[in-house]
Amino acid sequence: MADLRPRPWDSAVFAFGLIALFGVLYATLARFALDAFPYSGDEYSLALQGELLARGHVKATGPGHLEWLRVDHVVIDDFVRSKYPPGAPALLALGVRAGAAWLVTPLEGVAALAVVWHTTRRLLGRREALVALIAMGLAPLFAFNAASFYAHTATTLFLAIAFAAACAWTGKRRDGWLVLAGAAIGCAFLTRPIDAILFGLAMVSLRSWRAVVITAACAVPFVLANLVYQDAAFGSYFTDGYHAYEPTFRLLYGADTAANPISLAHLVSPVQQWNHLDVYRAMIVDWTVPGTAIVALFGAFAITKGHPARPIRNFSLAIIGVYCVALLAMIADPDDGARPRYLSNLLVPLAVLTGAGFAPTCAAITAKFGRRIKRLMVAAAILLALGQLASFLQERIPKVWKREGLYQVVAAAQLQNAVVIVRAQYPSRFARNGPFFDGPVLYLSAPPTTTAQAIAAAYPDRSIWEAHEGEPWTLVHVR
Repeated sequence: MADLRPRPWDSAVFAFGLIALFGVLYATLARFALDAFPYSGDEYSLALQGELLARGHVKATGPGHLEWLRVDHVVIDDFVRSKYPPGAPALLALGVRAGAAWLVTPLEGVAALAVVWHTTRRLLGRREALVALIAMGLAPLFAFNAASFYAHTATTLFLAIAFAAACAWTGKRRDGWLVLAGAAIGCAFLTRPIDAILFGLAMVSLRSWRAVVITAACAVPFVLANLVYQDAAFGSYFTDGYHAYEPTFRLLYGADTAANPISLAHLVSPVQQWNHLDVYRAMIVDWTVPGTAIVALFGAFAITKGHPARPIRNFSLAIIGVYCVALLAMIADPDDGARPRYLSNLLVPLAVLTGAGFAPTCAAITAKFGRRIKRLMVAAAILLALGQLASFLQERIPKVWKREGLYQVVAAAQLQNAVVIVRAQYPSRFARNGPFFDGPVLYLSAPPTTTAQAIAAAYPDRSIWEAHEGEPWTLVHVR
């Protein structure tokens, strides 16, 4: 018979200590491994909008010669603003005001872990909650996102709150929980709209139209707020940042790269379907704690009919199914982020199911191989998760150094009132001037056919330099 006596690691104090350690890990990775630097264009765009919001603006006045100043994922015309919704930038703005924008996402990760631990504890028990906490907190996907500027951690936090509210509602059937679920899904809509919609669709599995209608109604004010934001940022309630940015995207990278990210055409594209299979593989093999998918499957079968958690088991499976099916209609080309980052929110239901499946999985391993092998397998899974994260960082860190190398060499030269022409394969990845273009150096992503003389004529009062991509970057004084 299983030993169910309380152990020190079953306590809330131990869990909160572990959550704090995870927070220290994420913050350390963000500050020292990734240099608190928004590596990808997505991250920079979110950070730029965070700076705008921190200074009380939705957009800033656009610069002259914008054809030389384009930067990835930022809409620059008469005005400057991010193409992304305002949710994640609004949270980053708090960090900007405090002088530590890099710390916001690790704190979001800590909050998400606390919500998932508490939810699993109330739903399944103390040990199951600890397993869920470790499965999610050690997942390389979650750790990497929580150390970056990506919006996925904020979305996961909001949807973890919605998941917790749905769990509470299935037990007590109090409509107040549905109000909280709707507000949380609304916040997720302000951060990543598609994720919020998919999560809402999965709520149909709760088999209560009352739950669906009340939750949707409570999310509507946030949807309307997003429309108001779009009107303020892009000039129309019904124009989002992706459509506003599309002409620039096509100009920079061509029609194929700038294809609609959500399209039924992806369903019949052999390349995209192969990419989708690779995303599923990466999620199961590379970016979660090894064995998570198998243990979660055990958990799905362990929560049998009549179990109080059965509705949430069905809800968890519905979330996983809806996201995996929806992925088939999304573009899945490799980019600067984690391979399965669009499945990040699946870490919440996977963690809960893993908590439910851990005991029966261990029992099956013990019955076949003995306790020692079981302990070795558990220890190996934890160590391999850390090793996987380390291997991804080993690949990422040199890329961060290379991308921020431009700004380091310019800072070392102590340039003032200067123009730096970025000569690189993709100059629009480097022309980072902030939303107000008020720095001592103006970075240009001018086409390679643009001469330094033409640029000097446009900026007669500034010194002109050329920065050439390499390791290290080289800086040449032109005028």
